[in-house]
Amino acid sequence: MIASLGPTALVRISGREAIAFAHAQFTSDVLALAEGTWHWSAWLDAQGRARAVFMLLRVGVDELLAWQPLGETATLAASLARFVLRAAVRIEAIDATAEAIDAPADACAARHLVHGTAGWALALADGRGVRLVPGDPSPPDGAALADWRLRDVEARLPLLPAVMGGECTPQALGLESIDAIRFDKGCYPGQEIAARLHFRGGNKRHLHQATVQGSMVVDSGDELLDQAGAVAGRVLYPAGSTRRRALVVLADGSPHTLRTASGAMLLID
Repeated sequence: MIASLGPTALVRISGREAIAFAHAQFTSDVLALAEGTWHWSAWLDAQGRARAVFMLLRVGVDELLAWQPLGETATLAASLARFVLRAAVRIEAIDATAEAIDAPADACAARHLVHGTAGWALALADGRGVRLVPGDPSPPDGAALADWRLRDVEARLPLLPAVMGGECTPQALGLESIDAIRFDKGCYPGQEIAARLHFRGGNKRHLHQATVQGSMVVDSGDELLDQAGAVAGRVLYPAGSTRRRALVVLADGSPHTLRTASGAMLLID
Protein backbone atom coordinates (compact mmCIF):
# COMPACT_ATOMS: atom_id res chain seq x y z
CA MET A 1 0.00 0.00 0.00
CA ILE A 2 1.39 3.38 -1.05
CA ALA A 3 -0.54 6.63 -0.62
CA SER A 4 0.78 10.14 -1.10
CA LEU A 5 0.67 12.37 1.98
CA GLY A 6 1.53 15.30 -0.25
CA PRO A 7 4.37 17.81 -0.48
CA THR A 8 6.77 18.00 2.40
CA ALA A 9 10.20 19.49 2.84
CA LEU A 10 13.39 18.29 4.40
CA VAL A 11 16.32 20.24 5.78
CA ARG A 12 19.69 18.75 4.89
CA ILE A 13 22.50 19.48 7.36
CA SER A 14 25.80 18.30 5.95
CA GLY A 15 29.53 18.87 6.23
CA ARG A 16 32.48 17.95 8.40
CA GLU A 17 31.01 19.66 11.49
CA ALA A 18 27.33 18.90 10.80
CA ILE A 19 26.84 16.43 13.65
CA ALA A 20 28.54 18.65 16.24
CA PHE A 21 26.55 21.66 15.01
CA ALA A 22 23.22 19.83 15.30
CA HIS A 23 24.15 18.46 18.73
CA ALA A 24 24.81 22.00 19.96
CA GLN A 25 21.51 23.35 18.56
CA PHE A 26 18.95 20.58 19.05
CA THR A 27 17.41 19.04 22.17
CA SER A 28 18.26 15.41 21.39
CA ASP A 29 21.58 13.59 21.76
CA VAL A 30 22.68 13.89 18.15
CA LEU A 31 26.16 12.50 18.87
CA ALA A 32 24.52 9.21 19.90
CA LEU A 33 22.46 8.97 16.70
CA ALA A 34 24.01 6.16 14.66
CA GLU A 35 24.26 6.30 10.89
CA GLY A 36 21.16 4.76 9.32
CA THR A 37 18.86 5.54 12.27
CA TRP A 38 16.49 8.34 13.31
CA HIS A 39 14.97 9.92 16.39
CA TRP A 40 12.69 12.81 17.34
CA SER A 41 14.26 16.15 18.16
CA ALA A 42 13.41 19.83 18.56
CA TRP A 43 14.93 23.27 18.32
CA LEU A 44 14.20 25.75 21.10
CA ASP A 45 14.50 29.50 21.24
CA ALA A 46 16.44 31.33 23.93
CA GLN A 47 13.31 31.42 26.13
CA GLY A 48 13.11 27.63 26.13
CA ARG A 49 10.09 27.38 23.81
CA ALA A 50 9.94 25.09 20.79
CA ARG A 51 10.55 26.67 17.41
CA ALA A 52 10.36 23.35 15.56
CA VAL A 53 9.72 19.66 16.25
CA PHE A 54 11.06 17.19 13.72
CA MET A 55 12.32 13.73 12.95
CA LEU A 56 16.10 13.72 12.62
CA LEU A 57 17.56 11.14 10.22
CA ARG A 58 21.27 10.39 10.11
CA VAL A 59 21.64 9.42 6.48
CA GLY A 60 25.43 9.60 6.31
CA VAL A 61 28.54 9.98 8.41
CA ASP A 62 28.37 13.77 8.07
CA GLU A 63 24.79 14.22 6.87
CA LEU A 64 21.45 14.67 8.62
CA LEU A 65 17.92 15.21 7.35
CA ALA A 66 15.34 16.99 9.49
CA TRP A 67 11.73 16.23 8.55
CA GLN A 68 8.98 18.45 9.93
CA PRO A 69 5.62 16.78 9.26
CA LEU A 70 4.14 20.22 10.08
CA GLY A 71 5.84 23.58 9.96
CA GLU A 72 7.73 25.70 7.45
CA THR A 73 10.94 23.91 6.61
CA ALA A 74 12.33 26.73 4.45
CA THR A 75 12.02 28.98 7.50
CA LEU A 76 13.79 26.38 9.65
CA ALA A 77 16.63 26.11 7.14
CA ALA A 78 17.08 29.87 6.90
CA SER A 79 16.96 30.31 10.68
CA LEU A 80 19.47 27.54 11.32
CA ALA A 81 21.82 28.93 8.69
CA ARG A 82 22.24 32.11 10.73
CA PHE A 83 23.93 30.07 13.47
CA VAL A 84 26.46 28.32 11.23
CA LEU A 85 28.95 31.21 11.31
CA ARG A 86 32.34 29.72 10.31
CA ALA A 87 31.49 26.06 10.94
CA ALA A 88 32.01 23.55 8.13
CA VAL A 89 28.27 23.02 7.73
CA ARG A 90 25.87 23.40 4.82
CA ILE A 91 22.13 23.77 5.36
CA GLU A 92 19.55 23.56 2.58
CA ALA A 93 15.84 22.88 2.17
CA ILE A 94 14.89 19.99 -0.13
CA ASP A 95 11.51 19.49 -1.81
CA ALA A 96 10.03 16.03 -1.29
CA THR A 97 6.87 13.95 -1.05
CA ALA A 98 5.88 11.97 2.03
CA GLU A 99 4.24 8.61 1.31
CA ALA A 100 2.33 6.26 3.61
CA ILE A 101 3.62 2.73 3.02
CA ASP A 102 3.54 -0.64 4.68
CA ALA A 103 6.11 -0.51 7.48
CA PRO A 104 9.38 -1.92 6.10
CA ALA A 105 10.44 -4.97 8.10
CA ASP A 106 14.06 -3.81 8.16
CA ALA A 107 13.02 -0.54 9.82
CA CYS A 108 10.80 -1.87 12.60
CA ALA A 109 13.59 -2.28 15.17
CA ALA A 110 15.80 0.39 16.74
CA ARG A 111 14.48 3.17 14.50
CA HIS A 112 16.38 1.99 11.45
CA LEU A 113 16.24 3.70 8.06
CA VAL A 114 15.87 1.86 4.77
CA HIS A 115 17.44 3.81 1.91
CA GLY A 116 16.36 2.83 -1.59
CA THR A 117 16.14 4.42 -5.00
CA ALA A 118 12.80 6.00 -4.04
CA GLY A 119 14.01 7.65 -0.85
CA TRP A 120 14.25 6.90 2.86
CA ALA A 121 11.72 4.60 4.55
CA LEU A 122 11.14 4.14 8.27
CA ALA A 123 8.61 2.80 10.75
CA LEU A 124 6.95 4.84 13.48
CA ALA A 125 6.38 3.54 16.99
CA ASP A 126 2.71 2.79 16.27
CA GLY A 127 3.58 0.58 13.28
CA ARG A 128 2.99 3.04 10.45
CA GLY A 129 5.47 3.17 7.61
CA VAL A 130 6.49 6.36 5.82
CA ARG A 131 8.80 7.08 2.92
CA LEU A 132 10.38 10.45 2.17
CA VAL A 133 10.95 10.87 -1.57
CA PRO A 134 13.13 13.84 -2.66
CA GLY A 135 12.17 15.62 -5.87
CA ASP A 136 9.18 17.42 -7.31
CA PRO A 137 6.35 16.90 -4.80
CA SER A 138 3.14 15.01 -5.59
CA PRO A 139 -0.34 16.12 -4.47
CA PRO A 140 -1.80 14.33 -1.45
CA ASP A 141 -4.41 11.62 -1.32
CA GLY A 142 -6.88 13.57 0.80
CA ALA A 143 -8.38 10.58 2.60
CA ALA A 144 -4.97 9.07 3.30
CA LEU A 145 -3.65 12.35 4.67
CA ALA A 146 -6.68 12.84 6.92
CA ASP A 147 -6.29 9.31 8.29
CA TRP A 148 -2.55 9.76 8.76
CA ARG A 149 -2.97 12.98 10.73
CA LEU A 150 -5.65 11.29 12.84
CA ARG A 151 -3.14 8.57 13.67
CA ASP A 152 -0.68 11.33 14.64
CA VAL A 153 -3.21 12.66 17.15
CA GLU A 154 -3.87 9.19 18.54
CA ALA A 155 -0.12 8.70 18.94
CA ARG A 156 0.08 12.09 20.73
CA LEU A 157 2.83 13.28 18.41
CA PRO A 158 3.48 16.95 19.27
CA LEU A 159 3.87 18.12 15.68
CA LEU A 160 4.38 21.86 15.61
CA PRO A 161 2.74 23.99 12.91
CA ALA A 162 4.36 27.31 12.08
CA VAL A 163 1.66 29.32 13.85
CA MET A 164 2.57 27.63 17.14
CA GLY A 165 6.32 28.14 16.83
CA GLY A 166 7.77 29.79 19.94
CA GLU A 167 4.58 29.24 21.98
CA CYS A 168 5.14 26.03 23.96
CA THR A 169 7.73 24.66 26.36
CA PRO A 170 9.05 21.12 25.84
CA GLN A 171 7.04 20.02 28.88
CA ALA A 172 3.80 21.46 27.48
CA LEU A 173 4.37 19.48 24.28
CA GLY A 174 5.42 16.30 26.06
CA LEU A 175 8.73 16.05 24.21
CA GLU A 176 10.09 13.69 26.85
CA SER A 177 7.41 11.13 26.00
CA ILE A 178 8.88 10.70 22.50
CA ASP A 179 12.53 10.91 23.67
CA ALA A 180 13.03 14.19 21.82
CA ILE A 181 14.87 16.00 24.61
CA ARG A 182 17.81 15.33 26.90
CA PHE A 183 18.81 17.36 29.94
CA ASP A 184 22.13 15.59 30.55
CA LYS A 185 23.94 16.70 27.39
CA GLY A 186 25.88 19.82 26.50
CA CYS A 187 24.30 23.25 26.30
CA TYR A 188 21.81 24.12 23.55
CA PRO A 189 19.51 27.13 23.07
CA GLY A 190 16.88 27.32 25.82
CA GLN A 191 18.35 24.42 27.80
CA GLU A 192 18.67 26.30 31.10
CA ILE A 193 14.98 27.25 31.16
CA ALA A 194 13.81 23.83 29.96
CA ALA A 195 16.00 22.07 32.54
CA ARG A 196 14.71 24.30 35.33
CA LEU A 197 11.13 23.33 34.48
CA HIS A 198 12.17 19.68 34.35
CA PHE A 199 14.00 19.54 37.66
CA ARG A 200 12.15 22.18 39.69
CA GLY A 201 8.69 22.01 38.15
CA GLY A 202 6.53 25.00 37.32
CA ASN A 203 5.11 23.98 33.97
CA LYS A 204 1.34 24.51 34.06
CA ARG A 205 0.34 23.46 30.54
CA HIS A 206 0.11 19.98 29.08
CA LEU A 207 -0.87 18.16 25.89
CA HIS A 208 -4.38 16.66 25.58
CA GLN A 209 -6.48 14.93 22.96
CA ALA A 210 -9.90 16.33 22.10
CA THR A 211 -12.95 15.51 19.99
CA VAL A 212 -14.30 18.27 17.75
CA GLN A 213 -18.09 18.52 17.87
CA GLY A 214 -20.18 19.39 14.82
CA SER A 215 -18.78 20.58 11.50
CA MET A 216 -17.24 23.96 12.28
CA VAL A 217 -13.64 24.46 11.18
CA VAL A 218 -10.89 24.20 13.79
CA ASP A 219 -7.39 25.41 12.91
CA SER A 220 -3.95 25.19 14.43
CA GLY A 221 -3.39 28.09 16.82
CA ASP A 222 -7.09 28.64 17.61
CA GLU A 223 -7.58 29.82 21.18
CA LEU A 224 -9.74 27.62 23.40
CA LEU A 225 -12.12 29.46 25.70
CA ASP A 226 -14.00 28.37 28.83
CA GLN A 227 -17.60 29.34 29.60
CA ALA A 228 -16.49 32.70 30.99
CA GLY A 229 -14.52 33.47 27.84
CA ALA A 230 -11.11 33.08 29.45
CA VAL A 231 -8.37 31.53 27.34
CA ALA A 232 -7.62 27.98 28.57
CA GLY A 233 -5.26 26.89 25.79
CA ARG A 234 -4.74 26.55 22.06
CA VAL A 235 -5.21 23.99 19.33
CA LEU A 236 -1.92 22.41 18.29
CA TYR A 237 -3.36 20.73 15.19
CA PRO A 238 -6.68 19.19 14.11
CA ALA A 239 -7.10 15.89 12.25
CA GLY A 240 -9.58 13.59 10.58
CA SER A 241 -12.57 14.11 8.33
CA THR A 242 -15.56 12.07 9.53
CA ARG A 243 -14.02 11.45 12.98
CA ARG A 244 -12.60 14.82 13.92
CA ARG A 245 -9.96 15.01 16.61
CA ALA A 246 -7.27 17.45 17.72
CA LEU A 247 -4.23 17.77 19.92
CA VAL A 248 -4.50 20.78 22.21
CA VAL A 249 -2.24 22.45 24.78
CA LEU A 250 -4.20 23.39 27.90
CA ALA A 251 -3.60 25.02 31.24
CA ASP A 252 -3.87 22.55 34.12
CA GLY A 253 -7.35 22.44 35.62
CA SER A 254 -9.14 23.53 32.45
CA PRO A 255 -12.75 22.35 31.99
CA HIS A 256 -13.52 19.38 29.74
CA THR A 257 -15.68 21.39 27.34
CA LEU A 258 -14.14 24.33 25.52
CA ARG A 259 -14.91 26.40 22.46
CA THR A 260 -13.05 28.42 19.88
CA ALA A 261 -13.81 32.08 19.18
CA SER A 262 -15.74 30.96 16.08
CA GLY A 263 -17.97 28.72 18.21
CA ALA A 264 -16.57 25.25 17.52
CA MET A 265 -16.93 22.97 20.54
CA LEU A 266 -14.22 20.59 21.73
CA LEU A 267 -14.58 17.83 24.31
CA ILE A 268 -11.30 17.18 26.11
CA ASP A 269 -10.43 13.54 26.80
